[in-house]
Amino acid sequence: MNSGEAVRRFDLEAEIARFPPDGPSGRRAEILLKEPRLRVVLVTMRAGTELQEHSAPGPITIQPLSGRFAFIAGEREQEIAAGTLVSVDGGVRHTVRALGDGAFLLTIAWSGSEAR
Repeated sequence: MNSGEAVRRFDLEAEIARFPPDGPSGRRAEILLKEPRLRVVLVTMRAGTELQEHSAPGPITIQPLSGRFAFIAGEREQEIAAGTLVSVDGGVRHTVRALGDGAFLLTIAWSGSEAR
């Protein structure tokens, strides 16, 4: 996708099929959109795999497209699935575990001072 385009369109089902989880990790992350202050990443995971506890430099959202996930932040664990959107402030430590094979969109934003 040309980053100079004003409007971009993604067929998310086709992208999920194109980027299945691979290798021993059972997960895969592909950047769909990369701008100075914004990333949109497609993450595909096999059941039982986990993104171990980590944090992001800016606010994020996680939006499941297929499958079910456990989202853990602090002492709170919640199940998320298609139709759910979770928002997390920058610096908040969290974990994502696939309860079944699935995919989600991860959106990461940075302020001007945090932009990469």
